[in-house]
Amino acid sequence: MILNLCFPGFLLAEGKTSVGDQIIGSTFKTLAKAFVVTADIPALQQNNINKLKKMNGEKFKQRYAKIYEVIKDLPDNLKVSYGIKEDMTQEQVIQSLKILDKKKIYAVIDAVPDEIIAKQFKQYLNRKKQAIEQSSVVEEMNKIWRKIIKKANTQTGK
Repeated sequence: MILNLCFPGFLLAEGKTSVGDQIIGSTFKTLAKAFVVTADIPALQQNNINKLKKMNGEKFKQRYAKIYEVIKDLPDNLKVSYGIKEDMTQEQVIQSLKILDKKKIYAVIDAVPDEIIAKQFKQYLNRKKQAIEQSSVVEEMNKIWRKIIKKANTQTGK
């Protein structure tokens, strides 16, 4: 670990996750778990299930295609556990949502590799074409967190 602190570009023994990716991944995992602790999960589930039921087939396909671009890199065991595949139907997604509880959500959060989270975050930053400096990375994480909280409060009526 000391090598990683002294040489930020140094890769860990597994040869997969850089220190930067670990920091980004663990930060978002912590934020996600904090959200789950405070959120009314049954209300969020019901709101999202209701939205899915109201969605027409074409709109669902478009939205799911965007979501699948993010979740396609999840570990295979996680995708198999929740039946995640490229061609899921609305009903399959609804059934996957219905079985989630806080314990399962925590397990999903823990199962997502840090490098996948970091990849998505870096893509987000690239899309926004922001300068990547240490302070701006923290600022962007805070902005994303505030958006998540705002959306959760809106969906649960708080």
